[in-house]
Amino acid sequence: MRKIQCKSLLISVAISVLVAFASEAAVVDTYYDDFDDRQADVTIDGVDHWSVDRGNTNYAVTQGATTLTGEGNAIELVGDETTVNVSRAKVIGDLSPCWVEFYVRSGVGNETQDVPAGKAAAITFDHTGKILAADGSSWVDTEKTFTAGKWYRVLLKLDFSSHLYDVYIFPANVPQETFIPAKEKLQFIDTSISSLAGLGFEGVYNADREEDDDSYIDNLLVNFVRRLEIITPSQVLTKGEISEAIIVQLQNEISAPQTAWEDITLELRSESDKGEFSLDKDDWQPINQIIIPEENFQGEFYYKDTEVGNPVISVKEYPDRGWEEALQKEKVVSEAAYFDVSLTTPQIAGEYFEMRITAEDENGEVDKNYNGTVELHARYVSPETGTMNITPLTAFGFEEGVLEPEAMYPDCGYIEIEVIDIEEPDKKGVSGEVLFIPASFGVTCEEAQIVNRPFTLEVTSFNAQKDVTPNYEAPCELAVVPVRPEHVLEAAISPNQLDEKDFDAGSAELEVTYNRWGELKIKAQDSAYPSRMGLSEIVKFQPESIKIEVKPPPGERRFFYTGEEIELTVSLLDIAGEPIVNYSGSVAIDATSGLALLPSYQFTESDEGTHTFVVTCDSAGEYFVTVEESTAGISATSPAIEVKQATIVVIPKETPTGTTEVIIIITDEEGNIITTENDLLVWISLQEEFPNGSALSTAILRPVIFHNGVSRIIITDPEAEVVTITPRSEYKFKIKQGTVTFGRIAKKGIGTLLWRELRE
Repeated sequence: MRKIQCKSLLISVAISVLVAFASEAAVVDTYYDDFDDRQADVTIDGVDHWSVDRGNTNYAVTQGATTLTGEGNAIELVGDETTVNVSRAKVIGDLSPCWVEFYVRSGVGNETQDVPAGKAAAITFDHTGKILAADGSSWVDTEKTFTAGKWYRVLLKLDFSSHLYDVYIFPANVPQETFIPAKEKLQFIDTSISSLAGLGFEGVYNADREEDDDSYIDNLLVNFVRRLEIITPSQVLTKGEISEAIIVQLQNEISAPQTAWEDITLELRSESDKGEFSLDKDDWQPINQIIIPEENFQGEFYYKDTEVGNPVISVKEYPDRGWEEALQKEKVVSEAAYFDVSLTTPQIAGEYFEMRITAEDENGEVDKNYNGTVELHARYVSPETGTMNITPLTAFGFEEGVLEPEAMYPDCGYIEIEVIDIEEPDKKGVSGEVLFIPASFGVTCEEAQIVNRPFTLEVTSFNAQKDVTPNYEAPCELAVVPVRPEHVLEAAISPNQLDEKDFDAGSAELEVTYNRWGELKIKAQDSAYPSRMGLSEIVKFQPESIKIEVKPPPGERRFFYTGEEIELTVSLLDIAGEPIVNYSGSVAIDATSGLALLPSYQFTESDEGTHTFVVTCDSAGEYFVTVEESTAGISATSPAIEVKQATIVVIPKETPTGTTEVIIIITDEEGNIITTENDLLVWISLQEEFPNGSALSTAILRPVIFHNGVSRIIITDPEAEVVTITPRSEYKFKIKQGTVTFGRIAKKGIGTLLWRELRE
């Protein structure tokens, strides 16, 4: 009988160091594998970058007996005491969002797996029946459960900028209209990870449940879809006129097309009640959905409207996966224009773009004889006013009624481009709305800042010539790029988004805060087109102040003894007086001679902005500690630390043999009893004149404590002798031994004690 299998199913996303993609590099695209083309009942090891990293290679196979649909193949992870671990080490991409999706039928393990190190994200189908997800180095409950033998759909949405991810989990046989995450904003396990370079799966083991030990993986998908985008220009239509083909595309963060891994359904909507869509221009059949076919990256449709206006059409995926929907404003006019003007949107402000101007006759046919000169004007849409225009102002050189000039618009915002015949101004045409986005941003502030203290940040929108674009209206996002330290947990700049109200003439000036120590660059990026961005120079965030606290002595005492441990806590504080949890700078320490402190201390992140020093002092006196943080130019001095040299004194006495009480006191340098001492423990030893063990006291078995500076012990001795009492303490006290002289009795005769009464 074969052995059954490892711990609990682990699905981990393994990541390499940052993989940077230049603009001319290969496009980051979809990866999909349903394993149906793999050879059945053969190990996955060595196939398409897959490898079995641990366990028997024959226990990770592609097979067709158990699959998601009942057809094709899936990966089976077979049970064994040495858990099977498979991975696919292949760089896939570094764009955000990165969607990792798969279907899983999990076995049931016998214990909870540890969170794997060096990964971005992980989930585990736990032996308790719960589905857990890694949040940093700890598991958290997704509040989803599973049943062995059933298939589940799992999606991980990774953000390599924020190092956070979301988890989606659904039963495979339950259709979803809207994808709602089970857990959001989970921390990467390793926050240095900035690119997807591998995927890994681990099997389960349960010695008591052989029928439930195998696990299966099917339909593994990685995609980088961020948005749907209409890539054809906005059109000007007459009432009832059918548009040219409108093409909508799947795109990633850098606007590159993404391949559909299955037929993807898109919903079509128009703001106009009279608007209609169709798949065919010649055979018009109204529709409200289209499909981007599997292995394609775009779809097309047609639009017409019988109501004059500027309707916005939208394209959204179904079910809703959280992609940005495609929006485009069309223009519906009552009469046909003389010029048809088309260009793609968006365009980059200040960069030359291609447009197409077609002269048309009254029947809407191309006027091939037209060869005039036209003026190019910017008609402002949003904002409604502006000061900049199209370059060149005029264009000519029509061939067969068509002109394709290169033009440039130096500002941002939505405009329409109006074309007017220079000699016959009644001959004109207008493009659809075109969005012009910034080429980059300027980000400036003062170099030195205080953690959590508001400071002024200026963000300016630039075109390709580095000129300000006064019509930029946002939204624009702010983020931080750590320089030193390179990785910062829970770093946040607040606010992190700029809206239209923040920008004036292309610049925004606002008060922001940052909550961590270190050096960084502040990044501004367009929210819809994050590749349009800019970085500040290095900004240094320093502490506002230093706090030194001295832990008080025990009880009512206001001073320390020589040799007593003194705790000094040094904290580097932000503007709100809270310790800066990631402070990792160095401080200089200047202490009064006699306090054993090193001249400097290098904070680490484990200190979380606060470090406690434990020192002692061998001499009486008043002591101070000064701590300086030279980079921030701040320092602090501790309260006075008073140290006293105390003496423990045993009061000698003479007493008859038997039991007696002995008084021990603690005094200051002037011999006064320290009445505030109520906590000090001392240990007692006895030394007999005749060492035979006749002298006894419970004080030699356990320490005794002072009360108001006085301690009392009981000693018993039936023998006449001198007993020396010696106190001992962990502190460096002066010690004055004391003796108890027990009365002597006759050692011969009848043993009668003789008394003589003295009289005056």
